[in-house]
Amino acid sequence: MGYKVNPIIYILIEFAERELDSKLLTALFLIKKGFHVVLGQHWSLTVNKDCLPTGVFFFKGMNKIQTDSMARVRRFGHTVIAMEEELLNYCKYPPGYYDFRDHVYTDANYHCQLFLATHDFEMGVVKQIMPQLNVRLTGNPRTDFLRPELVPMYDLARRAISEKMSSNYILINTNLGFLNPRHSSKLLSDTEKRVLPEDKEWIRCYKRHKDSYIKWEKCDMESTFKLIELFGQHSPNQKVVIRPHPIEKEETYTRFSRRYPNIEVASNQNSVRPWILASDILIHTGCTTGTEAVAMNHPTISIQGRDSELIQYRTTNHVSYLTYTAEEAYQAVQNFYAGKLKLGNPSKLQEFWPAQEGEFAAERIADGIHDFYLGIGGEFADFELSFSSSFKVVRLTEFYKRKMFVTLAQFKH
Repeated sequence: MGYKVNPIIYILIEFAERELDSKLLTALFLIKKGFHVVLGQHWSLTVNKDCLPTGVFFFKGMNKIQTDSMARVRRFGHTVIAMEEELLNYCKYPPGYYDFRDHVYTDANYHCQLFLATHDFEMGVVKQIMPQLNVRLTGNPRTDFLRPELVPMYDLARRAISEKMSSNYILINTNLGFLNPRHSSKLLSDTEKRVLPEDKEWIRCYKRHKDSYIKWEKCDMESTFKLIELFGQHSPNQKVVIRPHPIEKEETYTRFSRRYPNIEVASNQNSVRPWILASDILIHTGCTTGTEAVAMNHPTISIQGRDSELIQYRTTNHVSYLTYTAEEAYQAVQNFYAGKLKLGNPSKLQEFWPAQEGEFAAERIADGIHDFYLGIGGEFADFELSFSSSFKVVRLTEFYKRKMFVTLAQFKH
């Protein structure tokens, strides 16, 4: 049975805090190209695949969970394109090498018709796993809001944070998803099982990599708590704010830091970027937020264990000022305040992220989708959005609601 592809793009969002801004910008450029655009929860849009006009489903990843959804929407005549949200901070293969099939599932090759790559490394990963897939290098629109043209978007939230804080502050961003997860270990292990491919040899390799990752997080945890201790005991006049990763429990840090009056734990909801901009300096443990800070030309320090085998595969460690112990990071902060140290290297970031100047990544994505749509015979004739049956409302668990929570005021802004 043949289906007509209509000029409508369904942009699927899983994690609003990370994706909403960039997907809205992408929608703007797609509308300028003549497309109709619907943004919504991944779950709500895919479950309504049968009542939506046939169009282009734009997935946010290509793991096994995403690929299974791709197969279902294809059965109803929809076209599938995708990008990957999880590999933004990667620039090399990890030691011991595994081929990222937990992020890029082999079967995606049968369902996805166009993949939009964030950077050269990601493009290489996808091409190695699926040589026949149509891949286009565009950059990731998440980086667009780190460029000077769009950073002022965060001014309102940054000013609100600055007014709330009693003094300037040092920001510590944490990233301990395995050791300090907000969600139950059963929920996380069940999700992991749904993502991993059914390949015993690959799974053995993946487990070795996971063990290395947990070892890396343990080192990061030790460094973070030692750093909190150093500021609490030796710099009581320097205000420090800890902002846990959104998948972490805040109370872990609250319990430890409450003994120090100059240490505060911030909410990990909404964008971290205003918190970075309102701070004097950011300290992180190999986190993507370090790369984001450097892109915004903000002073940034990374702490990584000297013997860690995972340092080199994260972009953030190549562009941040790199230290190997909490003591080194603490001293670097003092040197920074004394005017003896310049931190971060925005120019080097251009080696890793392709859309740091010129056309926005969102614009390059819209161009790529437009060219692809015309190539499959798509037309921009008169089109009106209508449902062939009642739109089904999905009842989400608290786990999924938290991922997609956004207020109308945030959306309008």
